[in-house]
Amino acid sequence: MTGLKINIFKKYGIHVALFSVTLFFTLIIGVQYHISYHAISLPANSVFFAFLWRHPAAWLWGLSYSFSLLAILLVHELGHFFACRFHHIEATLPFFIPAPTLIGTFGAFIKIKSPFPSKKALFDVGLAGPLAGFLVAVPIVFIGMAQSRIVQRDVLQTGMTLGEPLIFKFASWLVFGPAAGQYDILVHPMAFAGWFGLLATAFNLFPIGQLDGGHILYALLGKKSYYAGVASIIAIVLLGVLYWPGWLFWALIVTLIGLRHPPIFADEQMDLKRKILAAAALFIFIISFTPAPLALAP
Repeated sequence: MTGLKINIFKKYGIHVALFSVTLFFTLIIGVQYHISYHAISLPANSVFFAFLWRHPAAWLWGLSYSFSLLAILLVHELGHFFACRFHHIEATLPFFIPAPTLIGTFGAFIKIKSPFPSKKALFDVGLAGPLAGFLVAVPIVFIGMAQSRIVQRDVLQTGMTLGEPLIFKFASWLVFGPAAGQYDILVHPMAFAGWFGLLATAFNLFPIGQLDGGHILYALLGKKSYYAGVASIIAIVLLGVLYWPGWLFWALIVTLIGLRHPPIFADEQMDLKRKILAAAALFIFIISFTPAPLALAP
């Protein structure tokens, strides 16, 4: 029995550890967003972590953000994982990447440990993640937007301004009507988690190398997809110069990972169902993407 426990720890210990640290970071971020959203005043001269130590129930304030964000990331990666299982591809459970940032994480990934047997399998694995994550992110955005509130434009003196993807704009219009265009929206932490889920989904759908979009386009076009990857890098750099400098960092990261997709030599034509799903992936990218994700409020 002891040997079994050791083997289980070796196999899953790193997954549990990374998830736990990511949960810790996202809870902290969630608490901070909750305090900001509800304009809660901490006691004078109070240190944030000292406040949490004295008031452990305050950790619960971070749940709406943390659980929403982790749900999107987890479902995204499980989409990949179960698509791998369906095609008999060996893959690990998700690895979460904790990060002490404004988000609390750099996302999650699975490690695929065996070759793709076909382009259809590659397509299915590439599409399953963003599709599953998007289907979770959308209701989270709408539920979070329903808990958000509109404020006069001169009320928000400090903080972040979020770029609004089309689906985010639609959610705000559906909840607030015409007033959504006349006021600023103070987004609930849950809506912010959904917003990040949309941004992560859109980024992963860029047709570059090992990104999900790279898998999808390689399955459709083969080696020709390389040129779409190069064009995408150029577009991301231009976005970084014109709209948001953070794009330059991500352009560097995906370039270092590699623009060329590992070859799959089986020559297959995608069926009509997968071509329709590819069009759906493009639609998801369009309504989830924003060229300027973040800016400081004036």
